[in-house]
Parts: sequence; structure tokens; C-alpha cells
Amino acid sequence: YQLVRGVALGKDTFTLREIQRRTLQQCIKVLKSYRRKLNEYQLTDPHRIRVVATSAVREAVNRLDVLDRIYIATGFAVQLIDDAEIARVTYLGIRPLLQNRQELANALTVVAEVGGGNTEILVMNGKDILHSQPYRLGSLRLQQMLMQLQTARNRMASVMLGQIDRTLEPLLDAIPQGREVEFVALGGDMRFAARTLDRELEAGQLTGIPLSELEDLTRRLMNLTVDGLVRKYHLELSDAETLIPALAANVRAAQLLGCRQIHVTEFNLRDALLQGMLRTSDWSADFCEQILNSALDLARRYQVDMAHATHVARLALQLFQGLQGLHKMDVRCETLLQAAAILHETGLFVARSSYHKHSFYIIHNSELFGLNSLDHLLVAMIARYHRRAAPKPSHEAFARLDRDSRVIVSRLAGLLRVAVALDHSAGQRIRDIDCQVEDNRLIITVRNPAGDLSMERIDLRQQSGLFEDTFGLSVLLREAVR
Repeated sequence: YQLVRGVALGKDTFTLREIQRRTLQQCIKVLKSYRRKLNEYQLTDPHRIRVVATSAVREAVNRLDVLDRIYIATGFAVQLIDDAEIARVTYLGIRPLLQNRQELANALTVVAEVGGGNTEILVMNGKDILHSQPYRLGSLRLQQMLMQLQTARNRMASVMLGQIDRTLEPLLDAIPQGREVEFVALGGDMRFAARTLDRELEAGQLTGIPLSELEDLTRRLMNLTVDGLVRKYHLELSDAETLIPALAANVRAAQLLGCRQIHVTEFNLRDALLQGMLRTSDWSADFCEQILNSALDLARRYQVDMAHATHVARLALQLFQGLQGLHKMDVRCETLLQAAAILHETGLFVARSSYHKHSFYIIHNSELFGLNSLDHLLVAMIARYHRRAAPKPSHEAFARLDRDSRVIVSRLAGLLRVAVALDHSAGQRIRDIDCQVEDNRLIITVRNPAGDLSMERIDLRQQSGLFEDTFGLSVLLREAVR
């Protein structure tokens, strides 16, 4: 059961940079009608209702005023979801569809959704994420570009395709050479194309359409004006305005990737968000693995000592799990700790002096698949506090966090400092540890050390202050009796 009403929020944002009062009034009118419908079904629990906005609101300069007006008028607290969350829910939703098709389960697949402002792209090798990034290639952006250039109708296609080529050029670098690529296109424009070509789209299934048919359809539609599209296909005006740029972007992307067909599905962002509301947790083992794979890719890009980074992450995990009864943190925090451990030395790429601060900057300004803006910031801060000064209220970024987030940073940074000290020599002398809490002490017992641990003991005494202040435990390192 779906209620769908079109409001041109994106058109305002991507042409005027702000949402106009009249458009906002239309939006509020629609949301009020949805509120009445929810009340009819006695759906009033705010925990069972989620109202989200993407780039059409997120990029508006008056977005805070818009969100406040909506809340006052309707009671809906609109959440601005970022590109990372869109990628996360899309991955979790599309993966089962790919796994259901034998030829796609282990294929190199590009998943794309052309929105009004951005095109969200995932590159997947089987279940693994190779690349996740939003491209500033939206149907409304393309339409606005053509209007600004006052492009003659007979040149619109070539100008638009040129812009698509320039924007998608970095995507080609993310595709392994010599591999055949499958292309999955999400979005209402592609569903329209499938129906126009007499293809039935079944729920939970992917339907392949030869690229040649979609190329021919796109050429035919380009010969029609927006009014012609509305009359011939009974489209809403807002849908007709974005149809051709969206189809052109999908078709051109498939051409650049050398695909012979495009897979289309009924699945969309709305479905992905609903599935997310039904899941008890998004932090499955497979999903956490994708986050850590993204962290590993970033670490390699900045020439991190991978043996040391992965070993510190392994020790941090052992500490986290060994002290589970003490800190009672969940798998989300476990994953954030491991990601920070992998990335804690990225700042060495810039300089050794104050490299922990450089690590923060690099991590905070890089793409990490699957992490929302808060979790991304927490990873950067945990890595930043793995050495030198402990978190302080005078540190602006730390002070802006809420209390729960500040506690997470302090606890996980304390654990990371201990893990880094345990590999002080970067020689992986300590591989397996046992953790035991006795008499206000954390006793770390090393099984079968690969060498003398004198330097690790010295560094542990110097680096364990944050852990001791946070957990109220001193730290003792000893070797197991053989």
C-alpha cells in the first residue's frame, strides 16, 4: 500500500539553492494528509514512523527552516539521511536480489540510482563492496545545466552526454580491468522504461533489458518535448522533466562499462528504508566485513604499514571481546574500534609530527562505506586519540558530541592505546592474549610471545593512562607460565 504525491523540492534546491515558500506549503499539505491517514490506521507511535529527506532538502541553504516548519505543522521530525546511509540501505536491500540470480551472485556488478541531485553508485564483486560513491550527476542538475547554457534542442543530447562522460570518468578507474560488468539500475525512470518496453517487473526480482532497446527508447523520447511526454505517457510534470536526463545517464553509464543489458527492479530506496526499520540490527557480520574492507582499502591508499595496522586491529578486538562484561558495548562499537585501529596511522602519509591529527583529517574527509556521518566521525576521533593528549572539553570536535558518543570515543580510544602499545615494536611479538580483571587491575596474559616484551611493557605504562582513567583499572602485562 503506497501513497505517492510529487512535490518539486529538488527542482527548487538544484535551481535556486533554497526551497521556496510555495513549495514548502505544498510539502506540508501532503505530509498533513499522510498524518491523517496514519491516524486513521492508529499509527501514532513515533518509533514506528520514519520521515526522511535526501539531497533535495539536505543541500538547500534553508534546510533547517524547512525542517522546523514541517515539524511545527505536522509533528514529523524529518531525518536528513546522507549518502553513506543511502549506500548502506541500498547494499543491504539489493544484495539478496543479486544472490537470487546465479549469474549475478558472484559477478562484478555496478548498482546505480540516478536521483534529482546525485547518482548513487555501488560497485560489487559478489557480496563485497569495491567502490561506493555519490556522483554529482542528477537528472535535475543535468536539466538545470541545459537551461543555463540555453542549449539548442538539436545539441541537447551531445551536451548532456558530454557532461555524463566527464562526471562518470572516475568510475571507470574503480572497475577491475578485463572483467565483464553487470549493470543494475534503480529508480522510477528505469521502471517507466521497463513498462514502456512491455517488461513485467516482479517483486524481489531483477529483469534484464537489452541495452539496444533502451538506447532506441531514449532516442525516441528525446524527440519529444516535456509537454509531449506528459500527454503521450500520462506522466506527472515533475516526472516528465527528469525522465530523459535519468534515462540518458543510465544508458550512457552502461555503454561506458561495456554492458549488453541493464537489470531493472521494482526495488527502490523506500523499500530499502522499510526493510531497515524491520531489521533488529544492520550490523550483521557481512555488513561489518564490508566496513572493514573499506577501511583496509583506505589504509592501503595512504601507504599504511598493513601488517602493523591489521595486527593492532586484531589485538584491539581481543581486548574488546575480553572485556565485554566490563564495557558492555555492542557490535557497532566493536566495528568502529577495528576500523579506527586499521586507520590510526594514515596520518603518517602527511608527516610524522602530530600524525594523529593528520589521521583524523584524512579519515574524516574520506569515503568509508556503510558508516553514517556520526559513526564516520567517531572512527576519526578514536584514531585521533590513540596517542598524545586524551579527549578534553577544550577540544571543539569532541565537545560537540553528545554524552553517549563522548563515552564511546574515550572507551574505544583507551582500548586502542593499549592495543597499539602491545605492538610497540611493530614486530607482532604478541599475538594471543587473555584478559582478566582482578583487584582493580586488568591483567593481560600473553600466550607464546615471539620475543622479549620489555619495550611493550614500557610503552604500555606510558600509554595506558586514558584506559585507566576511563575504566578505573591499572594495566599489568605478563607472560603465561609455560
